[in-house]
Amino acid sequence: MKYQKFIHQFFRDLTSLGSFVFFSIIILLTLAFQKHLLTIKLIFGLISTLLIVILIRIFYFKNRPKKQNHHNFIERIDASSFPSLHTARVVFLALIFNQSFPTPLTITFFTTIAVFTAYSRIYLKKHDWYDLFGGLILGLIAFYITTFF
Repeated sequence: MKYQKFIHQFFRDLTSLGSFVFFSIIILLTLAFQKHLLTIKLIFGLISTLLIVILIRIFYFKNRPKKQNHHNFIERIDASSFPSLHTARVVFLALIFNQSFPTPLTITFFTTIAVFTAYSRIYLKKHDWYDLFGGLILGLIAFYITTFF
């Protein structure tokens, strides 16, 4: 029983690595370390993934595996599960950091964190595999657009 509780807490905490707050902290840290180009890329990734997810969810609603009730337009967008915004953000972060710090250790670390964070969304019944795949594609697109900077 304690093992299951630990696993649940682990994934609940890990999922925050794909959150807006965590992404914003990373942006502030890159700004503090005067990594201005990286900061601009991160801001672009944060804004672009959010706007694209909102646009998709405005026109396409898909219930989460653990259905979330909604009573207004904003709650409806949040209650929709496709694509996974957490996955898009964490994939984008992993790709940006893999590009910025390209060593085998960092690539393994950031990729592993992205995979487990994305999976945490399934474990917590916030998304299914299609939602994660949509978030993966969105994170990749946002990353490749930022390579033009």
